[in-house]
Amino acid sequence: MTLFERALKRYRLKFNSALMGRAVVSCLLIFLASIHIYYASWLGFGQRNPVLLYINMTLRTGTALFSIYLLLRAYNTLWDNRKTARWMDITAGNDDDIFQNLYELREQQESPEVIDLLAIQADKRLEEIELKPPAWLNPAQIFFLLFFLVGTITWWAMSWDSFKPAFKQFYTNKPESIVYKETIEISPGNITIGRGQEVLIEVLNPETRLEHKLYFRYDKIFRELALTDWRYLFSSVETDIEYYISNSVASSDTFKITCLDEPYAHQWRTQISPPAYTGLSTVVDTLSQGNIEAFLHSLVNLNIQTNIPIKQAQMRFSDGRMLPLKGSGNSFSTQFRVQKAETWYLELIDELGRKNRPEEKSINIITDSPPEIRILFPAKDTVLDQRMNLPLIVSANDDFGLRNLQLVYQINDAAPQSITIKSVIPGKIINLDYVFDLAPFGLFPGDRVTYWMQVWDNSPMHQKAESTRYVARFPSIAEIYQEIEQKENLKTSELQSAMEQAQDLQQEFEQKRRELLKDPQTDWEDKKQLQDLMERQEDLADQVDNLAEDFQDLINQLQNHQALSEDVLQKMQKIQELMEEIANDELRAAMDKMNRALENMNPEDLRKAMENFKFSMQDFMDRIDQTLDLLESIKKEQAMEKALQMASEIEKSQQALKDRSSDPNNKVENLAKDQDNISSSYEELKQALQDLDRMLDSNKDRDIKQQLQQLQQDMQQSKPESDMKSSASNLRANKRSAAQSDMESALQKMRRFTLKMNEMKQSMGGQSQQEVTAAMQRAIRELLIFSTNHEKLQQRLGRDPYPIMQELIAQYDGLQILLNKFFSTPQVSMFVPPKFYIDLTETNNAYRDLFIQVSERQYYQLPQQMSNILKGLNLMVYDLMQALNNASSGGGGGGGMQSLMQMLQQMGEEQMMMNMLTQALLKQLQEQGGRMDAAMQRQVQKLASDQQRLADNLKRALQNDPEAQKQASTIKQIIEEAEAVARQLRSNQLSPDTLRRQENIISRLLDAQRSINKRDTTQKRKAETATQQFPTDASQMDLQQLRRAAMLDDSYKSLPNAWQQVIIKYLKLLSDQAQ
Repeated sequence: MTLFERALKRYRLKFNSALMGRAVVSCLLIFLASIHIYYASWLGFGQRNPVLLYINMTLRTGTALFSIYLLLRAYNTLWDNRKTARWMDITAGNDDDIFQNLYELREQQESPEVIDLLAIQADKRLEEIELKPPAWLNPAQIFFLLFFLVGTITWWAMSWDSFKPAFKQFYTNKPESIVYKETIEISPGNITIGRGQEVLIEVLNPETRLEHKLYFRYDKIFRELALTDWRYLFSSVETDIEYYISNSVASSDTFKITCLDEPYAHQWRTQISPPAYTGLSTVVDTLSQGNIEAFLHSLVNLNIQTNIPIKQAQMRFSDGRMLPLKGSGNSFSTQFRVQKAETWYLELIDELGRKNRPEEKSINIITDSPPEIRILFPAKDTVLDQRMNLPLIVSANDDFGLRNLQLVYQINDAAPQSITIKSVIPGKIINLDYVFDLAPFGLFPGDRVTYWMQVWDNSPMHQKAESTRYVARFPSIAEIYQEIEQKENLKTSELQSAMEQAQDLQQEFEQKRRELLKDPQTDWEDKKQLQDLMERQEDLADQVDNLAEDFQDLINQLQNHQALSEDVLQKMQKIQELMEEIANDELRAAMDKMNRALENMNPEDLRKAMENFKFSMQDFMDRIDQTLDLLESIKKEQAMEKALQMASEIEKSQQALKDRSSDPNNKVENLAKDQDNISSSYEELKQALQDLDRMLDSNKDRDIKQQLQQLQQDMQQSKPESDMKSSASNLRANKRSAAQSDMESALQKMRRFTLKMNEMKQSMGGQSQQEVTAAMQRAIRELLIFSTNHEKLQQRLGRDPYPIMQELIAQYDGLQILLNKFFSTPQVSMFVPPKFYIDLTETNNAYRDLFIQVSERQYYQLPQQMSNILKGLNLMVYDLMQALNNASSGGGGGGGMQSLMQMLQQMGEEQMMMNMLTQALLKQLQEQGGRMDAAMQRQVQKLASDQQRLADNLKRALQNDPEAQKQASTIKQIIEEAEAVARQLRSNQLSPDTLRRQENIISRLLDAQRSINKRDTTQKRKAETATQQFPTDASQMDLQQLRRAAMLDDSYKSLPNAWQQVIIKYLKLLSDQAQ
């Protein structure tokens, strides 16, 4: 075989091999693609999905058909020898196509010689050239193929576990018989977590070939979640969750995630036991949530209930302390004592190790307030009187108890001293009356005693309370009189102001009265002006009443200080009584009549009321004027009393200083200082005597003035102030003996001065008494003349009064002149009984009524008015004669006051008995249907006579008893009520109104007794001891006394039982009303 033949055969094989190789590679790629398509379907549908069977068959058929197609197409494109020879010529670049020609000639079986020649040339050329057939695949195809193969191999390597069964199933067209796990293990299983924490749920050793799903529920319905990488994360769990995981083969158990809240105490119980000293019971608190309010040292039992089981509980305090709570589960408790106010919080640790959120609590101390103590009386700085007793009213209180009540005092700058008043004090409150007796301390005028009260409570802290500190100053007589004179001047100024206002008011009223006389028709403006005048008069009356009360306080102060003699005090008391009578009942009655007349606006009634009120206003001003004269008249006696008291004080102080100087324990510096104070008091005494000298009249007080000048001359010559100064100098030089000699000399001189001043005082009192007696005697004589003349005029009175009118007018004017002259001696008012003023008022009213009746031509009443005038003049003479006898005998009012009290008390008992009988008779009258039998009428008539007898007795007392005359207004009201009751009973008129009037009689009798008792207490005032008891209500005491007396009365015992029962009920009713 030639070279050409071999080459032709070789190249042809190479070309055809490349064609078939590429077809095979394509078939292989198609096969691989089919496998991967199946694998993707296997993953997508699952290895046991029936669809895979059809996919497998489709892929197999498609792969086979497509491979056959590729192989057939490759086969059809295989090269033959001609095409190969042609390729050889082209590749060799033969233009003569030697290789193709040679092959064709052989096939055509041409001449062998030609064929051989061509064969030699072809071989020769083949030897000369080297033909390279093309490669099976170009580089791009090779790169793609290699990339595809590498990618496929890598994918197989990464997913071999799943690719292998998929390939096997593709190969066999049967699913692999797989054994799956019958259980699914998951984590974390049952778990307890805190609310809001995250939980990761994952499958342990998952069946990777199966899809797993998570099923969970919060309530009743399970929800489905797909798992990524066989796990799921709950980022924030807020409630309990049940869950499980399932695949197509198996399912896990159902597990629970228990979600716990943060630990906290949802129930608190605090039991607080206060300290024993408080006496308080144990308190249980379930509402304060651990905030504790308790007294210091209280025992606290704290119990809590938590929402979840707790591993550890403890209290953490603000100062770093820690107190563990005992208990387990949900219940814990502890016990501690409250030592201070602080904050704390409860720390709870649960089984998960979680802590609760700290919530600050507080322990507050209930303040055991310190005790309180107050000096309720006098509750101000005071001035001691001569008795040196300081009454105190003390009130102290504490939350729980008191002890050790003490009075602390400090005299001047000395060290404070204390007096234990009460060491054991039951209860929480004490109200105590205590009289601080300062007499043993030997105070000098000008000394200051600072005092206060202190008390402790019963707590362990022993808290103390102190009252406000007050100062009690022991004044000198000069200081006392200075204060009194200031008050007297103030009262006098106020009284003068009232006098001026009354005068202005009288002028306005008189002007208005005259206007209405000209034109009786009144309008609204007139009524308004008159009402304004009445209101101003009422204000003035109230103002004067207040002045009387203030003047009584001044008298009480003088009595406490013992600054005036009894005579001067009685005169001042009389002035006070006159001040009380300025706005008397007559003035009030006239004002009431004016008001009623203004309401009715009847011209005639208004004219009469204004006429009456005119005279009442004049009486009002006259009484103010008399009071002012009296106040001025006693100033000289007060000045004399002042000087005498100052001299006595200096004498006593000098004697006390002399006694103290002999005691070596007393420092000479203090003694010298006291001597200087006495010297200053002596200078004040000389000034007081000079003031007295200026007050005395050269003519009227000639004898007293001469005695005073002699005293001043003696004081100037004796010079006791030199002895006092020498005594002070010797004391400072510690020469006690020489100082005592000087003190003795000064003391003797002061005793002489005091004796002379006392004689001057007696002379001054005697002179005043003589003036009063002379004025009374003169007034009696002149009133008797008026009485005699009036009796003659009364006899001359006929139908026409005008013949005697001029004499009557002259008589009235003469009476007013007499009275003005009489009262020009101011102190006569102190001796004139109140009855005189009553009779004087009635006499003046009789004159005025007579003049009015004459002007109105009402002559029929003139004889009665003339008789009233005569009666009044005679009674005035009688009153003055009785007053003259009392003044001459020097009798006081104490015995008469006691006698009047006994009389009023006896009358009260009698009236109580009559009231009870009236009550019984009323009940019997109701039972009898309002008809009186004979026995009952006799009883009523006896009751009427008893009632009239009581009225008559009161009339006699009012006529003859000076003390009764001081209660004239009240007694006259009682008389009027008693006579009205007697008239009703005499007419057999028995009604509840009768009993009401009788009740008024008892009420007024009690009022009169209280008024007399008050005045008697004022005159006999004395210091009370610390053990005194405050009196009960006066009205209640009087009623009790009357009831007891009535029950013991023989008349009560003689009554029938039925009447006695009524009387007992009546007494019970009175007792209830009194309470």
